[in-house]
Amino acid sequence: MQLQFESTDIFADIDPRLQRLLERKSRGITIAATTSTEKEEVAVIAKVNNLKEWLSMNEVYPGANLGSTPNGERIVTGRIPVSRIEHIKQSDCVVSLKPAQALKSTININSPATAAIQDLCSQNSPEEQGSGVIVGIIDVGCDFAHKNFRNPDGSTRLLAFWNQDGHSNPKSPYGYGQQYKRDEINQALGASDPYAALGYELEERAHGTHVMDIAVGNGQGSGLSGVAPAADIVFVQLSQNEYTPLIENGEQAVESCFGDTVALLEAMRYIFDIAGDRPCVINISLGLYGGPHDGSTLVEQGIDALVSEKPNRAIVIAAGNSYDTGIHASGIVLPNQHFDLQWQIPHKNPKQKEIEIWYDGSDRFQLEIIAPDGSSLGRVDLGENGEVVDSEDNTIIFFTNRHSDPNNGDNVICVFMEPDLPGGIWTLRLHGVHVINGKFHAWIEREDHSQTCFVPPHDNTHTLNTIACGYKSIVVGSYDNTKTNKPLSFFSSSGPTRDGRQKPDLIAPGHHIWAAASRTATQVIRMSGTSMAAPVVTGAIALIFAEALAHNQSLTIEEIRELLAASTQKNFPIHSQPERYGYGAINLNAAVSAVQDKFTRL
Repeated sequence: MQLQFESTDIFADIDPRLQRLLERKSRGITIAATTSTEKEEVAVIAKVNNLKEWLSMNEVYPGANLGSTPNGERIVTGRIPVSRIEHIKQSDCVVSLKPAQALKSTININSPATAAIQDLCSQNSPEEQGSGVIVGIIDVGCDFAHKNFRNPDGSTRLLAFWNQDGHSNPKSPYGYGQQYKRDEINQALGASDPYAALGYELEERAHGTHVMDIAVGNGQGSGLSGVAPAADIVFVQLSQNEYTPLIENGEQAVESCFGDTVALLEAMRYIFDIAGDRPCVINISLGLYGGPHDGSTLVEQGIDALVSEKPNRAIVIAAGNSYDTGIHASGIVLPNQHFDLQWQIPHKNPKQKEIEIWYDGSDRFQLEIIAPDGSSLGRVDLGENGEVVDSEDNTIIFFTNRHSDPNNGDNVICVFMEPDLPGGIWTLRLHGVHVINGKFHAWIEREDHSQTCFVPPHDNTHTLNTIACGYKSIVVGSYDNTKTNKPLSFFSSSGPTRDGRQKPDLIAPGHHIWAAASRTATQVIRMSGTSMAAPVVTGAIALIFAEALAHNQSLTIEEIRELLAASTQKNFPIHSQPERYGYGAINLNAAVSAVQDKFTRL
């Protein structure tokens, strides 16, 4: 393959993924419509300093208002024309602008298929546990007909169900999908095919059904109860075709995924709006690998704003399953020297590939890309971007070296590689042009079933889920409760955050968990992942809220974190890796007792 480096005219002072979108558009690639966007639109998250001005721009189709950051700026979502990205970013009211990114489940797809297991949910929870609390599940695959999510009279336990892939109408939340309230769900349950009655396609082995059952299943069908079996439920089915909205050579190519970051934020706002003043905890068992890992992403700022808006709110996030995947690297670039990151790519790798390299805003690195045959394909300095094209002028690699991201002041290098590039060891050479700090961290983005990695030895620290580094979220790792020594799950991601904070916050059983199997009404299946650990803690927080409600008290997110920290088990044989287990392992009985003690003293 004959490759050649070219500089571009793409505006470099915007998010690298927006730069890539503009580069594709400049080559005549049409941006297709998705569930939530029109043709030639992109879903975005913005941080704005003047909400009225943002809403007044006629290029903006507004979405959710997530609330205020500590300095009074607002996190919002919306849809904008791709042709107006540069204009909108340069508006005085826009502090930061990011496009939607695809999300994936945090189930461990490489978990062994057979093993001896034990029942996670054996706490013999009384039926009133979680009563008065709303548990929100944002995921894919809601089996509302499974008996574990129905009352003894057969009626639904769901207060609302927003299917973002459903038929849009003027009443759709944020202009897309279809929502169903309790009466509509109950009506569908009376039909011979309840899924068809709602126009809902549900897969077998649905991730969301399994996650929901761990948190709130009542065992009415399976005989295995979840953690908070009396809680009410709001489920948001994330759209599965919300990313890679491209048409190339006339063929639509919308990648299937577990929703995107814009839809995720809008789902959180939707659930909290349904809850109103009732206590509410939301479970997110989804994530990515890249990002700054310092809590500064607009998704994390949106999460922090939502839970800070009023008491009795919490958001629980799975830590991720990337501990042993080789997707993280770090090092120090010295002045006038270089550091080689070696990226191992198999031959005929079928997926698009991305890498992010974050480094201090006081430094100036130059990026050089070296092919497996040793040839240098070009360099980009700080504040520049470039591309490598083939003999037919198709972009094969797009890379950018952005100066001072507005959310943390750090610089970021992004490299986007198209599928089926020559396999072998690709080298990303970082040249120290002007160095004061020199430290950097790099992450390879998630590529399910074809994950690329750095050349060993691997640095498996800092492998948390992209959206799991915020300040107000509760982040959960996984351990294996089926073994007598309770070991950490081999896949469970590691902290700390890039800015040195301890995450995850705690660990919970997530290995070989039996929970509801979709489209069976009564059966269960086994899954593993931090996806399964997070809803254990989500259910625990529902129990905490219910206990506080019984005392007519409310809890802030800081108080919830303190109660969890004070009630974890710390006598596990895992102390050699504190960056992976946080405060320790969840103890449901101790958590509820801690609330009782707290309010008995009042």
